Amino acid sequence: MKILSFILFGVFFCLNSYSQTLTENDSLITIRGRVLDTNATVGFYNMMVVNKTAGKGIFGDYRGTFEITVQKGDLIAVSVVGYQTVTFSYKDVAYKPVYEVTIYLKMLSYSSDVVEVRPVKTLEELQEERSNIAKREVPTVTAVNVIQSPITALYIAFSHREKTKRLVADMEYKDQQDDIVREILRLYVHHDIIDLSEEEFEEFINFLNLNTEFLKTASDYELITYIKDKFEHFQRIKEGY
Repeated sequence: MKILSFILFGVFFCLNSYSQTLTENDSLITIRGRVLDTNATVGFYNMMVVNKTAGKGIFGDYRGTFEITVQKGDLIAVSVVGYQTVTFSYKDVAYKPVYEVTIYLKMLSYSSDVVEVRPVKTLEELQEERSNIAKREVPTVTAVNVIQSPITALYIAFSHREKTKRLVADMEYKDQQDDIVREILRLYVHHDIIDLSEEEFEEFINFLNLNTEFLKTASDYELITYIKDKFEHFQRIKEGY
């Protein structure tokens, strides 16, 4: 009887400990953080704080501070352009509703025989480029053309040269959009939002098939959510699911 009681007590203790751990790690906590460069006083205009467990993130402010609410067991990554990404978790730390953290950033350093350096553009620069997407104007046939100069109107409508001009303008317009999307993907890869190699960019851009109006007018949050969802779909297809 004593042995049975001891076994039951042990089982109860283990289940209670597991339940307590599970509940604690699933509890919501708030992280108030600050990032610092120990070598210089700089503004952090491109800081991203990503909940890698949940696949969601926020932008920090230019002063280097952020606040995010997550589950206690989640893995958090803090990324700033030009610095090493820092990851951390409070999974194995005693529970508190609020944690304050100071993160000291280290500059990225590279060593290689030949390096092609592409500067990562800021969100503000990309947003401006997105809103300024425009097709080069090419003469087209209008009612005014027909009335004022029928010969000119016929030439514009049927000339092989003019058709080629319109085709080139369309191709330039598409290239302009693809170049901007490519820069956006580089920024997302840099911040660990998606995991995509440079060789896969072209295939993924074709898969995205972004609507031009959406690309021009979407907010940063709308764009990042859309591209992340499409990337997960792209991955499933590549893996054969």
